[in-house]
Order: sequence, then structure tokens, then C-alpha cells
Amino acid sequence: MTKPKLKIVKRSVKHVFTPPETADLNIQFGQSFDSLQAAEADLKSITTQYKAKVQESESRMTSLRATINAGFEMRDKNLVVVMDFKAGKKFFFLETLADDAWLKQYPNELDWPREFAVITEAITDADRQQELIEAEGKFEAREEIALFATAGEDSGVLTVGRLGGKWFSALRIKIGTRVISERLDKEQACSKKRPDQIKRALKRFSEWLDENLGREEAKGFQNAIELVKVEHAEREE
Repeated sequence: MTKPKLKIVKRSVKHVFTPPETADLNIQFGQSFDSLQAAEADLKSITTQYKAKVQESESRMTSLRATINAGFEMRDKNLVVVMDFKAGKKFFFLETLADDAWLKQYPNELDWPREFAVITEAITDADRQQELIEAEGKFEAREEIALFATAGEDSGVLTVGRLGGKWFSALRIKIGTRVISERLDKEQACSKKRPDQIKRALKRFSEWLDENLGREEAKGFQNAIELVKVEHAEREE
């Protein structure tokens, strides 16, 4: 018997999943969920990156606008420091300023025009102490000589040293509220011989005692002064 020709059409009808089909759909669902989480993470990362770039650009624009409006910005540069201890100030000059022509015109740093200083600061006690150490470090055979026994906060030291073949000295004395604090430098009066310079300093000390303590009280220091004079009378370094 001849099989009749069937007319085939497609229509949506209910299909009940078999167990294998259900298992395969669960696998596909899990894969899709993983893909979604990965895509969301990538989107969040990209969004964060571009948001950071936008913020960076905005911040840079704000900074540039402020710089343009100010007309300047702070930069690290090499500076020459000039200490003016008499004025109690230190001046900072651009290193590029001190070329050959400038140094020829102003060989002494203290003569440099102050209007060219880019920074001016007060000299501190630490600056003075450091400068004193550096200045006195240039002297040969430098020695600190105790002038009398220390009592409480009272003290007396005579510093002597040689520079350029000549001897210089400085007194640092504190007796009560009276103080003498000299610098050991080449501006002081000098002597060719060490004993002569020590005698010169001891004489200055005696005169200071008379002036500040009075003759009677100053006599109490005379024995100590004579001992120092005798002890160093023969030393030639």
C-alpha cells in the first residue's frame, strides 16, 4: 500500500525535557552566570580606570589653571648660602647667578646685592655654632685652656690657635650674668709667638674682670691667671 504523503508544518508545542536535557540546560545556565559575572567585573574595572583618568585630568587642569593664574611655581634649585652674622641673616642666591662675571664684580660674598636673594632667613644658634666649628677648624695647634676652676655655671676658657704662621686667641667667659664670648678668627689681634698671644689674651681677661667685677673681686682670679701664664710661657708649638 502506498504511504500517503504527509503535510509537515512547524508550530510551537509543549516539550517536556528529558533528564539529560535538563542536566545540559543547568550546565549552560552556570556557564552563562559565570560569563555575566566576568563581564560585570570587566565593566567595573574599565569604569574605574576611566573614572580615575577623568579625575586625574580634572585635577591636572585645576593645578595648571592655578599655576597660570599665579604666574609662578616652586621648584628645587641649587642655591648659594651667604651668612651675614652681623646682620643676623642668611641670604640664598641662585647658583646660576654666581658666574665668572658676577664673582669678578663681587669677590666677597657679603657684598652681593641683597635684592638678588631669592630667600632670606634669620640665622639660628645652630648656624652660629656650625660656622664657629668650621671657622675654628682652620686653625692649627688649637687648644682650649681653662682659666679657672668651673663653679656652678661659671666657666672660663681661653682658646688659642695658629693660622698663617700667626697666633690668635679668643675668650669665652661666664661669671654670674656677665659674659664675654669671642670668636677665634683672623680679625683678632695676633702675635708671632704663642706665649705672647696668651699673655695678650690674659691681659684682656684681667681688664674685663676689673671692668665687670671691680678690682677687689677681680683679685680673686689673679693667681689662676698667673698659673696659666707660667704654664704656657715656654710652649712653642
